Amino acid sequence: MDFSNLSLFGVMKAKMNYLSERQGVLAENIANADTPGYKAKDVTAPDFKKLVGAASQQLQMTMTNPMDMKGTAPSMGAYAVVERGATDELNPNGNNVAIEEEMAKAGKNQMEYQKVLDLYGKAIAMFKTAIGSAGTGG
Repeated sequence: MDFSNLSLFGVMKAKMNYLSERQGVLAENIANADTPGYKAKDVTAPDFKKLVGAASQQLQMTMTNPMDMKGTAPSMGAYAVVERGATDELNPNGNNVAIEEEMAKAGKNQMEYQKVLDLYGKAIAMFKTAIGSAGTGG
């Protein structure tokens, strides 16, 4: 069964994509901690509350006739990478990367990703149980 067509899984996938992209940006910040003039970046988070709301509304739709219109999944567009504000403290070389802060953000980001991944796995296990294939290996 292709779970990616279900809106709930679409929202989880969008969250994991966002967290993956953010992890890359945070790693880039850490790698450039000593680069003169480098400005720390971050990824703007989409409004996941809005995506979950749209997904839950979509879950309530039932297709009773093949001629019915399908619901549309919430938009999971690309994420904007932006430089951090000018209020951040600058190092003498003009760099605004605080390695401790970046490491803390990367750790928190990794934990968030693992949480969504665990939720994704549990939802798939629930579906497998519901269709009676939990113990049959597929």
